[in-house]
Amino acid sequence: MAGPNRIEEIDACNDAGRLCIENGDLEGACDAFSRGLDLLEKSPDAKRLAVFLNNLGHVLVGLDRRDDALERFQEAGRLCESFGDRMGLAWQLGNVGSVYRDKEEHQAALESYSKALAIFEEQGESIGTADQYSNIGYIHARKRERETALKWFQKAKALYESLGQERKASLAEQNIQILTSSGIT
Repeated sequence: MAGPNRIEEIDACNDAGRLCIENGDLEGACDAFSRGLDLLEKSPDAKRLAVFLNNLGHVLVGLDRRDDALERFQEAGRLCESFGDRMGLAWQLGNVGSVYRDKEEHQAALESYSKALAIFEEQGESIGTADQYSNIGYIHARKRERETALKWFQKAKALYESLGQERKASLAEQNIQILTSSGIT
């Protein structure tokens, strides 16, 4: 575990990275999170390391460096699994699925989203469950599997509505409308 001064320095890197994101400076965020990771390598703290890897992964997606992002999300997932954080693992699996989705690797995306879904359902995490329903629906839509995609989007919409997540329910409804009006088969 890192000492108090090191922890403050590491947390300052995290704060700097988040501030850079708020200001639209993804390169600065990348640098700040990378500095934090360097500090963590010298003083391992698996939970903080997973947070930094996750944050850096999201920044790398924004910088269109998806292969690097994929590595960070996978490493964060392995760390979460190693210290028993099933929810953290599920969120990382969802992130991995989204990178595969962006890379048009549909089968790998489905596998990752399905693993995340299983954990979210097991843990009773409704938002994560609904998000994975929607993600899986999107992949089936991309694969032109209209009926399967519709079923997943309908499940997502219903769950979002039950949770009071109006914006996400509206997005699921938009996807349903696109599929039903476009005749995608």
